[in-house]
Amino acid sequence: MPVLPPAPAGAAPALVGRDEELAALDAALAAASRGTSGGVLVEADAGVGKSRLVAELVEHARSAGGTVLLGHCASGGGEALPYLPFVEALEPLRGSGSAPAFWSATAPGEAAVDLSQLQLFDTVAAALVAASRSAPVLLVLEDLHWADAASRDLLTYLLRRVRDERLLVVATVRTDDLHRRHPLRPVLSELGRLPGVQRVLLEPFSGEETAHFLRALAGRDLPPATVRRIHGRSEGNAYYAAELLLAGPARGGRLPSGLADVVLTRLETLPSPVSDLVRTAAVGGRRVRHDLLAAVTGLPAPELEARLRDAVAFRVLEPDGDEGYAFRHALLHEALLDDLLPGERVRWHAAYADAIATHGLAPAARLAHHARQSNDLPRALVAGLAAADEAERLRAPGQAWRHLEEALPLWRSVPDAHERTGTTLLAVTVRASRLAASAGEVARSALTALDAVDLLPDDATPAQAAEVHQQCASALWACDRFEEGIAQARLAVARGGDDPQARHAVAWAAAVAARCLLGLDRFAESQAQAQLALDLARADDLASAEADALITLAGLDNLAGRLADADALFTRAAATAEAGGHLGTSLRARYNLAADRYDRGDLRGAAQVLDSSCAWAATVGLSWSPYGLTLLSLQARTSFVTGEFDRALAQARALGPQAPVLAALPVGIVAAEVLAARGAFEEAEAVLEPDWFDDVEEGLPAAAARAEVLRGRGDAAGAASVLLEALGSFPGIEHPQHLLGLRLGAQAVGALADAGSRDDALVRGVQERVAELLTLGQPRAGVLGPEGRAWTDVLGAEVARFRGAPPAEQVLAWERVVEAFGYGNVPERARSRWRLAEALVAAGRREDALPVLQEARRTAERLHAKPLVAVLDDLARRARVAGPAPLPGRGPLTPRELQVLELLAAGRTNRQVGEALFMAEKTASVHVSRIFAKLGASSRAEAVSIGLRSGILTGPDPDGE
Repeated sequence: MPVLPPAPAGAAPALVGRDEELAALDAALAAASRGTSGGVLVEADAGVGKSRLVAELVEHARSAGGTVLLGHCASGGGEALPYLPFVEALEPLRGSGSAPAFWSATAPGEAAVDLSQLQLFDTVAAALVAASRSAPVLLVLEDLHWADAASRDLLTYLLRRVRDERLLVVATVRTDDLHRRHPLRPVLSELGRLPGVQRVLLEPFSGEETAHFLRALAGRDLPPATVRRIHGRSEGNAYYAAELLLAGPARGGRLPSGLADVVLTRLETLPSPVSDLVRTAAVGGRRVRHDLLAAVTGLPAPELEARLRDAVAFRVLEPDGDEGYAFRHALLHEALLDDLLPGERVRWHAAYADAIATHGLAPAARLAHHARQSNDLPRALVAGLAAADEAERLRAPGQAWRHLEEALPLWRSVPDAHERTGTTLLAVTVRASRLAASAGEVARSALTALDAVDLLPDDATPAQAAEVHQQCASALWACDRFEEGIAQARLAVARGGDDPQARHAVAWAAAVAARCLLGLDRFAESQAQAQLALDLARADDLASAEADALITLAGLDNLAGRLADADALFTRAAATAEAGGHLGTSLRARYNLAADRYDRGDLRGAAQVLDSSCAWAATVGLSWSPYGLTLLSLQARTSFVTGEFDRALAQARALGPQAPVLAALPVGIVAAEVLAARGAFEEAEAVLEPDWFDDVEEGLPAAAARAEVLRGRGDAAGAASVLLEALGSFPGIEHPQHLLGLRLGAQAVGALADAGSRDDALVRGVQERVAELLTLGQPRAGVLGPEGRAWTDVLGAEVARFRGAPPAEQVLAWERVVEAFGYGNVPERARSRWRLAEALVAAGRREDALPVLQEARRTAERLHAKPLVAVLDDLARRARVAGPAPLPGRGPLTPRELQVLELLAAGRTNRQVGEALFMAEKTASVHVSRIFAKLGASSRAEAVSIGLRSGILTGPDPDGE
């Protein structure tokens, strides 16, 4: 018999070792309690003690008055309901009415299911945030290696989304189960790069720790030789050490040879009825419901309960809530399952399938699993389709698609598949293509859609043919296979004809064709197809297709310079889509409207659309959809260009570096530009990630930001090198983003002039590259916008400065630049006024330079642009222009220390100072200490008081900035 007594219910052995790891978890919990959200991944091989360590953290959280939410991932992943660990974890919130509606149902095949999934994610985040307002929340997800795809996506979303809430997310991961192609591997890599996530790796016990652990289990000291043998055989694995201790007496002290034998040897001591029961339970999974086990075994209730009681006493099973039982360890479950004979395994899988089908005691995905394992292909096919329905209703399109991928190969092996399922292979294939697209698997969606085309019978109805070809066209468009997409769209229109049942597919096919043609610059054909789609959609009241066609028509108007018409169509498209419930399409229209206004120089109008659109996206849970993130990025860029530096930094800080690259990268670049403009070069450098410069879309603005840092630090030659490399780094010129090359070229020549270069060949090369862009580039509105024209003027002025043109010529050039940036680019207009003032002084027109200097300095002061203030003051001194005096009473503080002191005066903590200035809390603390030392202050209040009395701190500026 085992040497250990049965464990009391709920009791846990004393925690041995793990002081350092527990300290890291406690620190993360304390930080979350103070309002800094985070995540911890506890990783180790099976049996090393992940769950025991986390159990200790759970007790600490409860003792501190926190809310603990615990969820378990089921082995098998896709065989469980989507979001299973979150459903379990959030169950305690249902009583408060704040749990998300996981159970809300929609019809299978619902359009835009991917957006619905994103809204569900947002709802979960909102529920956790709401719970954290009353008490710190610890969310624990056990066995993440078994998580379904939807749960993995939701976890990633949460750890990216939360930031300043009292929430800590802890997940345990079994590392020895992560084979090279395990789906969790890329997720762990992605999560490990997030700033708020840390990874805690558990190592096996040392010999001394094994001795302590065994003494605690046995309740007495063990012979040193026994401890050494157990430690050597278990290799410090806590679970195996415990099993070896339990199994030792069963063979007269001889230890079993293999690790699986360690477990099975002890199970040999179980009474035969109990052994049979736990082997049967193992087929049901790591966790099994009592009623399901009763149905499978067919045992009378008293006999079943007696066997279960013995299994719990022998430390094989343990109660799992109120509904069932769980194996005490995954290794125990796996050893039992692997030890079954093939015939036994098939027989018990069949019994589970019968019980589930008869009594409905498990989800359809579980039924499909047991049916496949028992070679019951007809039942597996039907259950697989039902599992896809379940997953789709629960807003898990990726999991629904995988269920269909597993069911499709079974179809031809089931002779009466059509009668059993009530559908056709063609319909299932089309649905699989749609779900793959919703799950982001666009390449797989296209391949599946092409399979559906091959399955299309010659005698298909017009509606059926139009639907298949339309889906194929949509899937090919998503893969940028425009020519093939057009061909499929035309087939949909031709085969659908005038059949009333085919109108929906035909309208969408025309809309997709219009998009493909627009992508190929075949504008006239795109216009005709979009108009056809619009007419068909209006005739059949199809809001989504109508909105899509309106967006394409608006884009065409924009390219043709019909800006007012484009605005009106974008606005109509947004309203039409929203009224029809197609929120993703509405967001796309709103983005295009904002981008249109920005590119034409209507920055105020763009800001209004951006603010309202970002607020609307937040209310419908789509802030982190692709277009929602793009709107947030453009919002921060607009704030920067209009000179609202503090607002731009706040928007970047609110999004955070943990956001997806789609937004984190462009917003991070904006933050770096603001910091560089304010002289915070070290912080600006820290914001710019090295891999940003290799990004296809954002590498160019990242290079421009890097060059600003270098120029600010006085390394003009380094800045020129960065800009010139970026200017020649992209071969394509058709994308509007590439028109940023106009700015890169102008700034490169300016940096060369500042560096004292005389390499005129370099400048000629820049001029040729910019001329190429101006000739072949495709501006958004068909013609170069005010920003592009302004940077073209800057290039002309910088070339004149580089070549030492007569001062009068340079004055005219910089006057054109100042006027060109008058559309609303505040920081660049201030800088161009500095250059204009330089040219005026060189031309002997000092009186004319004075108002230009004053205006530039007022703007620089309002922006807190310390480097620009410094060069303006230097110009005033050198030219003996009676301009504004330097900043009064700034004393011994650096510009960065002055920013910190201003925030201290506003009552900010060190952490808040760090967040506001994009520096670590520790760095902020160092700045505060230096301020105290320089001012002779002993406290924050005294430092602020000295600053005010001495004039180091000034009152609010008249513009309220």
